[in-house]
Amino acid sequence: MSKKHQKHGAADAEELNEQDLPEVSEPEMETKPEDEPAKETKPDYYDQLVRLSADFENYRKRTEREKASFLAYGKKQFAEKLLPAYEVLLRQREELTKKQTEEECSSSLKAVKDGLNMVFTELEKAFKAEGIEHMDVLDKPYDPATQEVVAMIPSSEAQDGMVLQEVQMGFTMDGKVLRPARVIVGQHAEG
Repeated sequence: MSKKHQKHGAADAEELNEQDLPEVSEPEMETKPEDEPAKETKPDYYDQLVRLSADFENYRKRTEREKASFLAYGKKQFAEKLLPAYEVLLRQREELTKKQTEEECSSSLKAVKDGLNMVFTELEKAFKAEGIEHMDVLDKPYDPATQEVVAMIPSSEAQDGMVLQEVQMGFTMDGKVLRPARVIVGQHAEG
């Protein structure tokens, strides 16, 4: 090719290229992701801190509830072990009181009764501080929620369904049944 043809051919190529290309203005040009500055993804430390703080608060509350539950359970177990001894002391005190009113009490027996009263008083204080109370069930209607029937005996119509005798004392702790009372209930025979 001669220089003339090369020159002419280059001009034609230039002319052809400009004609074939559509005109595009600057705003219509698409921006490519490579053209944009790279956005750095930063961890959201504030949200993490808020979540961690909430998780810790929930953990603290749960452990406090569990601790209180364990203490209450231990207190209940200990009280259940003391109740039989407390009941024996209470019954013996009642017997000694009956004998003293019948004047069958010697001076040594009176000293034992006084000592027993002191022990009983201290136990009552401890039980009261822990919310343990004796259930008063005698001469009251039978309540299946707080009592167990061990026997039913014939009774008058007025005593039908009433607790006539307490075989084993019942106790509550903080308003809940710690040990149900075992009772004998009167039953009127229809006749």
